[in-house]
Amino acid sequence: MRIAHNLVIDFFRKNSRMPKFDNTGEFSIFSVLSDSSLNAEKAIIKEQVENDVRRLVDELPEDQRDVLLMRIYNDMSFKEISERTGVSINTALGRMRYALINLRKIIEKHNIVLTD
Repeated sequence: MRIAHNLVIDFFRKNSRMPKFDNTGEFSIFSVLSDSSLNAEKAIIKEQVENDVRRLVDELPEDQRDVLLMRIYNDMSFKEISERTGVSINTALGRMRYALINLRKIIEKHNIVLTD
């Protein structure tokens, strides 16, 4: 595995940019590494998952949605959330817990599969 890793590093040091994908029928790890269509597909899937998650979060009650957004997207502590919303830390924790439970219920109800 280490040999393969070093070969990849050596290859990209020699070539300042990634090579084009050539479909000659022979397998080459360097062809797979440079296939930009795989990256485009991943970007599309990521965008779809993010849109689905936004729609799911929008279905939550406002108090749960606010706590979830502050915790996940703003990376706030529960102490900061409780100070911002004017509720106790335990209330903020409870709202987060119920937000996650409700998200699971919404996902099951709509048969949504979130993959990345």
